[in-house]
Amino acid sequence: MGFWGFLNHGWNLPYLVMLGLVAVFLVLQLVGLAGGGDADADLHAEADLDADLVHGAHAEGGGVLGFFGVGRAPLMVVWVTFCLFAGFTGIAFNRWVYEGWRGQYPGWAFPVSLLFACVAGLTAMRLFSGLAARLIDMGGRGSTKKHELAGSLGVVASAQLDARHGEIRVQDARGNELLIHARLDAGDAALKRGDRVVLVDYDAERGLFRASALSGRDE
Repeated sequence: MGFWGFLNHGWNLPYLVMLGLVAVFLVLQLVGLAGGGDADADLHAEADLDADLVHGAHAEGGGVLGFFGVGRAPLMVVWVTFCLFAGFTGIAFNRWVYEGWRGQYPGWAFPVSLLFACVAGLTAMRLFSGLAARLIDMGGRGSTKKHELAGSLGVVASAQLDARHGEIRVQDARGNELLIHARLDAGDAALKRGDRVVLVDYDAERGLFRASALSGRDE
């Protein structure tokens, strides 16, 4: 039986659903980028919501979620990582069992495959959320409100900062290094990575800062 025939079994369904969700999400992200929308602003707003939810959970003693990365990284990173690694691990285990038992699938194999898949997914969640936490502030290193960063100096962290896209690296008053989303005013010349900027103000509805080039300003 070929690989596609092997996939067409009920014990592969949970893993196919996981991988299918990831595929649909990635397609939607690509469509959003192609359409020039503010997808990154939405993700930043989602990160803020994740932080608020998880901080509440921690206050109630829910530290297990934090151990696996929930709250240290955006929910997007957490669930995509889990589904991706758990999905591929489950299918790989099922394939190994199916070939080892010469086209048969014993009843014990499915719960064991779920166990392996969950272990792989949770392990990957912890590792990748730790990496993401170094780049994206989730509010765990201080209680700085975003509007308090207005007037702060920063440097362009993305390849380019213009009126449509861009990220800036900035330090808050507590010395925490934050990565925030920002835009230049329409008509301003695009800036490149490493250029110094000042955060002019914060648009709470869009979750975006308005930035301006620092050249020509007193430092």
